[in-house]
Order: sequence, then C-alpha cells, then structure tokens
Amino acid sequence: MDITEGSEQAKDTNAAINVDDIVEEEHRLEDFHMPEWREKNRHFLVLSSAGKPIYSRHGNEAQLSTLMSAIQAIISTFTDMSDPVKSMRVGTHTLVFYTNGPLYLLAVSNRNDSDELLRGELQLLHSQIVSILTSAQLTKIFEQRSNFDLRQLLGGTEAIIDQLVDRMETDFTFSLGSLDTLWMRYRLRDRIGKALLASRVKCVLYAMLIADMKLVTLMRPRKHSLHPSDLHLLFNMAASKNFLTGEHWTPMCFPKFNDKGFLHVYINYITPSVALILVSADRDSFIDMTQCRLRITQDLSTDDSLQRMEDAASQRALRPLELGIPGLLQLYYRHKTLVQHFGTRFDEIVDEQQQRRIVNTYQRLRLYMVKSGPNPLRIIYHKTDTETVLVWQSSAFELYAAIDPSMDVRAMIRKINIVLEWIRNEEDHLFVINAPSY
Repeated sequence: MDITEGSEQAKDTNAAINVDDIVEEEHRLEDFHMPEWREKNRHFLVLSSAGKPIYSRHGNEAQLSTLMSAIQAIISTFTDMSDPVKSMRVGTHTLVFYTNGPLYLLAVSNRNDSDELLRGELQLLHSQIVSILTSAQLTKIFEQRSNFDLRQLLGGTEAIIDQLVDRMETDFTFSLGSLDTLWMRYRLRDRIGKALLASRVKCVLYAMLIADMKLVTLMRPRKHSLHPSDLHLLFNMAASKNFLTGEHWTPMCFPKFNDKGFLHVYINYITPSVALILVSADRDSFIDMTQCRLRITQDLSTDDSLQRMEDAASQRALRPLELGIPGLLQLYYRHKTLVQHFGTRFDEIVDEQQQRRIVNTYQRLRLYMVKSGPNPLRIIYHKTDTETVLVWQSSAFELYAAIDPSMDVRAMIRKINIVLEWIRNEEDHLFVINAPSY
C-alpha cells in the first residue's frame, strides 16, 4: 500500500457530514485579506521552496498563494545574502521561519510565544508531514519537479495535521518531550502488558495501547525504543476521527527512527476509548496484525481486564481539588528517568483564556530552565495578578504548578510537597514502570 492509498482509506472512513465539518470548511474558505483570518492568534504555514502552497491551519491554501509567494521571496532573499532569516517582529506579532530541504515553514503568533517555542512547533509540524511521506520521497519529488503541488499527496491527512497544530497550542505534552500516561492500577497495566507479549506474532515490532494521547502500555524490542516525538506523531494520528472506527493499515515514517523509509501501522479501537497500535516492517502483514489483535482481545476478555481498561480510559483526569490541595489550579509532573509525565485537569474556575496563558507560561519557563547552562536553575517563581506559577526541577523530576496568587510562598511549598509525596506513593499506578519487552 502506498501513501496515496493510505490517504484514500483515511478519507473513506469518515463519509458522514456533520456540523463541525461544515464550520471547518468555512474556515478553509478564509483568505488573509479577511478579518476572520487576521484575528486568529496563531498561524502555521507550509510552502515549497518554489513558493507553492502546501498547508495553512486557517484559510484556503489556494487563496493564500500570494502570501505564500511573498514568504518564499523573503526567505530566498535572506538566503542569497548568506544570512538566513530566523525570526521577525511585526507590531505585536512574532514571525518564526524554519526551512528543511524543499519545505519552508512559518509560524505567526501574537501570544508572546518565544522564538524557541515556535521553532520547536514548526519542527514537529515538519516531522508530521515527513511521517506521511518520508524525507526521501519529499526530496525526490522536488528534485524532479520543483513546482510540484504537494497537496496532491497530503489529501485526506489535513485533519491529522490540523489536530496536531491545535494540540500544540493547549497541550504541554509536546514541550515536555515526554509521554502522557494513563493512571491505572499497576496490576491491571501489568496484566495488559503480558497479554501483548503473549499474543505477539513474529512480524510485530512494537505493540501499544493508548487512550486519546495517553499511553496505557507499550511492548518493544529489548534493545530498541521509539523516540517520544515519534510516538507523539503516532498517537496524534491514532486519535484522529478518521481512525476511530474499523481496522486501519497504513504506512508511517518515524522521523527520529528512520526518516527515509516507512514502517507499517495497524490501528483498531478495541474498546470505545482505547486503541491498539501494532507496528511492523512487513507491508504484507495485515492479516497477521488482525490475528494478533484477536488474540489480545480474547486474552483480555477471559477476565474483566478489557472492561477495567475501558473504565480507566473513560475517566477524566483528576481535578486539583481531588488531590486535596485547595488553591492549586493545575499541575504537571515529569519523571526524568522514565520520560513520562502526569498532569491534572485545570480547576473549574480557570477559563480557557487563562488555561492557555498558564500553558504558555509553563512553556516559556521550561525553556529558561533548559537553557540555563551548566548550572541549571532549580526553582522559578513567577507571579501575576491572576496566578502564580512554580517550576521546580531536581535530578529526578520536573514539576510545573499553577496556584492561586493569594496563597503565600510557604503555604504553596507545603502543598506542593504534599503533592510530591502523593505522586511518590502512586508512582507504580501513574507511570509505565516495567513495560514488556522481547
């Protein structure tokens, strides 16, 4: 199966028309002269080195062709001067450029996003496109035809790319560079992992279960693992509405693993909330994947494990108040050794605008912490009229917490220590500690 066949498969699985599709289509008809387009807080644009439109999160790419040509001219002018353009400030907007081979990418934000954050998001967006086509295929296409319209090959995958861009705006997972894990009892997770291992067929390289973007468990070769950013791309694809029903068999490139070739991915939701993902190097192993899935579901159906997994997946993340910490608005804890993290929901008093502001603050402060050199910052305390944000790292963890600004520093530290103690006690249930391997 080639990538165009995979794209057709994705399109065919979602034939029904709904209101969301109609609203999205209206957004696609916007162009950069319209107030609706200009009022968006963030834009992500992708074009070829010849100035051909490839992708825009908002508006119709064809109607943005004039803008794309202008972007190409700006990038080319600076490149010819041997001084590649990296970023610009235009009024309240930040423009960040990223070029990789034949693709030019631009992020525009008026949310006070840092250059480093936007560049990291552009790199992830580029990786999502590579995951659909491979870098080798991209290079070959544009070497043969520099003005090729890449949208012909990306058709049917726009929803996956849109979803990634939208998630990057509100989900701290991508900035953390770690895997969000589903909170469940250790014995249940271990039972599920053993079922994956016992049901494995020879052609399966990796097997995993996810609920939305949260990892349940993952089986892998003992000496090989997939990079978190590759798994983010895989999870994002599996969470797309195109994959929620039926069995799917599609090629996918894992850029950090090998950006020049495809592995082949089987996706099937074995419960309403949980997807089974099987990865193979054999493009002709679909029947084996189906048999493996049947063996896994039969194994987990011999007791109540399948239902208990669905129950855990359908429960929403904890509210801060459920931790018994009044005044805590939201919290993330990143386990450095496992490269996994746990996060609460936002307190119900926090509106969407404040949520985005808090996540943006987390992102900026993490960059400060990471860039602090040989003597890294251990604690960053940031206070505004609406929230206090504490960032704290040790050799074992990173912690990000948003707290009511009326709380004094000593009380805040006491409450954070209570949370840390709870996480230590629940570690076996919060994280994938002993993932199965072969």
